[in-house]
Amino acid sequence: MKIREAQKKDIHDIYLLGKKVHELDFSKKFPFHEKSELKEFIKFRKENIFLVADEKREIVGFIFAKILSHHAGGWCMLDNIAVGREHRKKGVGTKLLIELYKQLKKRNVRYIQVLEEEHHKKTKKFWRSKGFKETKHFIWAEKTL
Repeated sequence: MKIREAQKKDIHDIYLLGKKVHELDFSKKFPFHEKSELKEFIKFRKENIFLVADEKREIVGFIFAKILSHHAGGWCMLDNIAVGREHRKKGVGTKLLIELYKQLKKRNVRYIQVLEEEHHKKTKKFWRSKGFKETKHFIWAEKTL
């Protein structure tokens, strides 16, 4: 398996995987990003890091982080990480995180935030196992314009 930067040709496969992994759902109304958003994320590489786990030309996982500041040590929001169900428990998520950390360090980003959904206990357990600590609770509201 190879961890590499996401490319435009990967968008369809990333989109399909994102639709299958319900831990990424934003809400019932907006379960995952649109393809046009994924294109934007890949296009703006200075502000974003978008990696895929590629196994024999199949996208089996991905990770996406938005760099929000390069100042004072820098920080980013880890927006999405996904691994296909048949590839879980094989270290794919860990490999994606390790490569993300390497790329963040090159850009002098030292602080990562991740938004957790309360109802995804497995996701919370994953983040704890990777050294993330719960810090704040937010109440999200949404409105479609």
